[in-house]
Amino acid sequence: MSALADFEKTCFVIMPFNKKKVGAITVDFDAIYENVFEPAIRQARLPEGGELEVHRTDADEFSSSITQDMYEYITYSRIAFTDISGFNPNVMYELGIRHGAQESGTVIFRQPGISIPFDIATIKIFEYDFGSKKKIDDSKVFITNLLTTTLQRNRLDSPVRQALRAQKTLSDQQTGPAAVSRDDRSAAAHGERTSILDTVLCAAEEALRTENWETAKTLYTVVLRHDPANAAVRMRLGLVLRKMGDPYAALEQFSCVTQFAPDYGEAWREKGVVESRIHRGFEANPPAWMPDGQNSLKRAVEINPKDFDAWASWGGVLRRKPDYPAALEKYQHSTEVSDGHPYPLLNVLKLEAKSTGKLSLQGRKNHLNTAEELRKGQSNSVPPVDTPWCFFDLAELRLYQKDREGFLEHLDNGLKHCDTAWQIKTFRNALKETLVDSNIRLPGLAVGMKKLDKALASRIGAVKL
Repeated sequence: MSALADFEKTCFVIMPFNKKKVGAITVDFDAIYENVFEPAIRQARLPEGGELEVHRTDADEFSSSITQDMYEYITYSRIAFTDISGFNPNVMYELGIRHGAQESGTVIFRQPGISIPFDIATIKIFEYDFGSKKKIDDSKVFITNLLTTTLQRNRLDSPVRQALRAQKTLSDQQTGPAAVSRDDRSAAAHGERTSILDTVLCAAEEALRTENWETAKTLYTVVLRHDPANAAVRMRLGLVLRKMGDPYAALEQFSCVTQFAPDYGEAWREKGVVESRIHRGFEANPPAWMPDGQNSLKRAVEINPKDFDAWASWGGVLRRKPDYPAALEKYQHSTEVSDGHPYPLLNVLKLEAKSTGKLSLQGRKNHLNTAEELRKGQSNSVPPVDTPWCFFDLAELRLYQKDREGFLEHLDNGLKHCDTAWQIKTFRNALKETLVDSNIRLPGLAVGMKKLDKALASRIGAVKL
């Protein structure tokens, strides 16, 4: 481009091109760009007046490598519009470049039911749909309005920049901006602290990517000593602590985030999830004052009605009460919002089986196939995504197809990826309460229940089941 001023009018689209697999479906991303993204982006309005100019990687005839022109588009464009559907490695790489280069002006979209990678689970990701003319029209209106609002507000949306802002806070707390400008030695110290904190945050992100949880926990804790109000880092730390099986410490972090950022829907969802986990850890006698997660999950869906994870987690709380009709309602809503995500879908099937005494798969073939392809993709990733649930869901899907060997194979893989006993117990109890107790017999189910009982006993010793 001729001048940086031109980039101020540019929306650069980062997305797959041609036809690509997304779960079980082959998606024509070129058609999505032409019929959904490009017309919606052109309708967005700049705050100073005028419309955005749209550019896309392959449409501008870039080579397959990252060229100088591409770096400039990714780095300097006023808006970067990203579609992560299908977890295309080039898309994720370019998104990482953008987050490192710009603290605002990045919007991320996904197709319904597509899970979110752990690395970007703390930021807002919006959904679009193209399954019908009405859904396309609705998606275009939503995208146009979202881009216009994003341009007007220009808010911080890069998790990298959110974390690195801790550097400035550290400087102001320890020396103050005036002190830095007055004293060359203070300025030098400020630069040194900035460099050190930058290194700490980079090391924390690397530890996160390699699943070195203990190191990530330590490094994020160091950053929070200097910037206790950094919501992005607290969310990161909370997710790490939850993964390490420390729900109390995770709850502390998520609770702090909801205080610092009351409209942070994902924080309310994670808070509700760990509240529920702690509550059910007390078996039949939780303290009367202890929240079961419902209020936090309700707040999460008030902020983001399309958060299918929050709806499904709310269903889980109700199922354990047990309030099966109310739980089924929440799971059904989650299934609709996610267009058939495996977690709520499988819970709908189990609760219907409990209610009717039989397992009915009629009319659900497409959803079941889509669910299986999604979980296969996650389980085949390196490392696998959303463990152990991707394996447990695959086991359950094979169970319903009466594939005994497939069920037991995926069950064994799920057990290998369990970090704590509650994961085993959750899956075990869900099968028992809905299938076994309803006398629904499926090939391999009895053997699988014995495997789950044995694995649970080995984790926590003698357990009252």
